[in-house]
Amino acid sequence: MYTISLLGEKSFKVNEGVLLLDALVQNGYILPAPCGGNGICGKCKVQLVKGEVLHAEKDENGFVLACKARVIGDITLALPQEKGCGLDEFNGALLQGEKEGLGVALDIGTTTLAACLVDLKTGAVQEKISALNPQGVYGADVLSRIDACSRGKLVSLTELIREKTVELVEKLAKGKPIEELVVAANTTMLHLFMGVDPTPIGVAPFTPVFTAAKEIEGACLGLPTKKVRLLPSISAYVGADITAGALACEMGRGVELLVDVGTNGELLLFDGKSLCAASTAAGPALEGACMDCGIGGVSGAIDKVFIKDGELAFTTVDNAPAKGICGSGYIDLIAVLMQEGLIDETGAWDEDSDSSLLKKLDCDKFYLTSNIYLSQRDIRQFQLAKSAIRAGIETLLSIRNLTPKSLDKLYIAGGLGYYMNVKNAAAVGLLPPACKDKAQAVGNTSLAGARLCLLQEGYNQKAAQIAGETQTVELSFSQTFQELYVEHMALGK
Repeated sequence: MYTISLLGEKSFKVNEGVLLLDALVQNGYILPAPCGGNGICGKCKVQLVKGEVLHAEKDENGFVLACKARVIGDITLALPQEKGCGLDEFNGALLQGEKEGLGVALDIGTTTLAACLVDLKTGAVQEKISALNPQGVYGADVLSRIDACSRGKLVSLTELIREKTVELVEKLAKGKPIEELVVAANTTMLHLFMGVDPTPIGVAPFTPVFTAAKEIEGACLGLPTKKVRLLPSISAYVGADITAGALACEMGRGVELLVDVGTNGELLLFDGKSLCAASTAAGPALEGACMDCGIGGVSGAIDKVFIKDGELAFTTVDNAPAKGICGSGYIDLIAVLMQEGLIDETGAWDEDSDSSLLKKLDCDKFYLTSNIYLSQRDIRQFQLAKSAIRAGIETLLSIRNLTPKSLDKLYIAGGLGYYMNVKNAAAVGLLPPACKDKAQAVGNTSLAGARLCLLQEGYNQKAAQIAGETQTVELSFSQTFQELYVEHMALGK
């Protein structure tokens, strides 16, 4: 047995040869591992202050990849400190409740969790909280976590999400009793929350074990609330987060499209008569997970990029020192560099540009700071992600004989949607140009819809109706989608 000591934290014993990432997870310390622990993304770095490990080389600052390092002696580590933030914002309509006491609405995102404490009588949101999803240690997207379940990690994934839920609820409640917890999430996250194997979702014919709403006693799940309610999903890849989003946006008043921009881009269209939905695998690029300097919406993430007085400028979450770039920052940065002529429509660098920013381009990397940059590989990953979202939007519209001009309203949901510069999103080709004046960033509609269901039973009935009546379209079988995906790979189109 060897001892792992953490600076400013506790120490614990582990067996010889154990993988460092596994040892940290088993002792409650969660690191991001978007690549699923395959040693590709470089996001699970820890600083080796003292001692040595096997199979992981230290960089010049003593950092090693926890997913590769194996313990061969006593070691001392310094861990990165990160917390999720900025993803719990939504516009909550004034709504009286039908009950007494306090409740919690919870949105379980693939990357981030967000929750709010609600007075069940007045409807008032008393406090909000968010955090990174600890399941990220098993990969950045749902397919990575489904794969982890096929390798025997279901129990671990369920324990991680329930433990984090307990932590968030207790921080919100501050010792007060919680009557009900309402959960909205994508279908895979709901399976993991319930401890139900999601592997059937990952293989054809992509059949979830359940999609209907569920009510359970909190004690049965080890949660500090009398009752837990899971909202209904629409299909394997269009989850309860979209059902909740439809409620929050009050869809049904015109030709409307809800787009939840994330790892799995989910789309819900009301054509004036009925609802249809689809999902498109955008991958984690728009959430920063697979980008060289990408991070989620955490303190220090570069979230806005712009030109000020002829110079490149940016802001960060919490105005903290810059640590990386999140999704909205990438959209802004690429839009700015296109405007400056430094990136052409193919996504390649244009080193003949006369922009004064050319001096920041070095060895195929554009530097915002001395160590935060945009690489050629990042641009390619961004193109793949934005093309999937754009092709999904236009394909779903075409199925109902509509075009982007037909829309009365385009709702952009999710944490990224809340901070997205719509004009820049259209400039890079993520959104159809015809929609930019109709687009509205609506924040975390999943959390907002969960709050509605917490307050009035009628919303739960409406959620069930939405989930039951929505037609699902499988884009992977669509020739139109494939053609549009290739067409929109170019930037600015």
